[in-house]
Amino acid sequence: MRRHGFTFIEVSAAIVLLAACAVAFMYLVTLTASERATERTRQLAMDQVQNVLERLAVVPPEQFVAGDFEGDFSGYFKEGFDKRGTESLIARSLPDGKIVFDAKRVEPDGIVFTVTVSWSDGETRPRREVAMFRLLPLPTFSPAEEGVPVEEGVPVGEEEEEGG
Repeated sequence: MRRHGFTFIEVSAAIVLLAACAVAFMYLVTLTASERATERTRQLAMDQVQNVLERLAVVPPEQFVAGDFEGDFSGYFKEGFDKRGTESLIARSLPDGKIVFDAKRVEPDGIVFTVTVSWSDGETRPRREVAMFRLLPLPTFSPAEEGVPVEEGVPVGEEEEEGG
């Protein structure tokens, strides 16, 4: 007499196959969730960098303070460039978040402002960072603003040409 149904080996093989599929599915769900969180964090960092660079683009030239334009650029503005608000937002929003402001004078007459945001996704992953830059024209300053001694409107060391 022939019985209908499955043998123990067939049922065991089906259970093992279903378990393997369930493990693979859970791995993909976890990986996707992790990547979405990383992308969300990266987007937040990009938004903050872009925000700082957009604020720089609208600073009127008369707000710049004469200087060598090298290094941290937050002191190059008469009204001050409030970086504390951005720094605290980065620190609150990103795990171990840090922001670096940098400026470098480039020839002929420009300044490259670079903003870098870095954060850590955990102890096992390397530190991630996002950096963007903006090239702005170098503001023109009078000799007095640049720290050149001025006597009666003529910078010291420059002689007025005498007509002859």
